[in-house]
Amino acid sequence: MMVDTGSFADILYLGAYDKLGLPRKLLKLACTSLTRFTGQSSYPVGIAELDFTVGEAPRTVTVGASFTMVEISDHPYNGLIGRPLINALRAVISYLHLKMKFPTSEGIGEILGDRKRTRVCYQLSVPRGMSLKEPPKQKRPRENRSSVMKMTGENPETN
Repeated sequence: MMVDTGSFADILYLGAYDKLGLPRKLLKLACTSLTRFTGQSSYPVGIAELDFTVGEAPRTVTVGASFTMVEISDHPYNGLIGRPLINALRAVISYLHLKMKFPTSEGIGEILGDRKRTRVCYQLSVPRGMSLKEPPKQKRPRENRSSVMKMTGENPETN
């Protein structure tokens, strides 16, 4: 599953739902379309109310989730964990560390991402010709760095 803090929906691809062995007759009607970041629209097959468990024993938590089911076959992952599920898990995410932490009854649980797999998934997800390259980093002179932000306990109005 991919964690996407920009997604307003929790999405599960129909192929992953079928692999769970659940009958499609359990899906509820969905009356909306979803727009990908590429601008393409997808029409949901339905909505599945599923229990979602995250973590490794003994630090696991299970919450109910409404997954919007979409029939898309060209993705390297099974679905998206969006804002609703992130909030239900009370999770904190660090993209820099590829880590998600969440409270459990046994303490703080965490899920670690894999950098190689993340890069491959990203490359397969971005349409050809739409490369999101990082701009080259520019070094600022050392003397200017301290003037960017200065935090002191002094009141700036009294200085």
